[in-house]
Amino acid sequence: MADTAAHLMDRVFPHVPARQWVLSVPFALRYRLAYDAEMVTAVLGVFIRALFGLYRRMARDYGIDQSQCGAVTFVQRFGSAANLHLHFHVIAIDGVYAPGLDGKPESLPYGLRRTVKCGSWPNCWPSAFPPC
Repeated sequence: MADTAAHLMDRVFPHVPARQWVLSVPFALRYRLAYDAEMVTAVLGVFIRALFGLYRRMARDYGIDQSQCGAVTFVQRFGSAANLHLHFHVIAIDGVYAPGLDGKPESLPYGLRRTVKCGSWPNCWPSAFPPC
């Protein structure tokens, strides 16, 4: 995983800040996701929409109306003890791309104010991401 992440950062992603996000799901959902590829796609889609929505809202706070985000996701099916532990690793560009004055895409990076660690998103969301 570390080699792949290094390859993405060195050769695939543009030279802009990136952030890794990890989505872990409850045990009951892990077992269902292990056998249901359509559900994996749906869960990942909801997570990516929420993440890109966060970045686009932050861009709108800076007055940027048209923006695009970028990310690569890895689905990891096992934990370090070879146990079933389906979770998602997302490497996202930490910012957005928006049209510059000449119309060409321009990177507008910004860092989140701190690293977020909490039990569930609804509990930490308002305090973790204060308005910029």
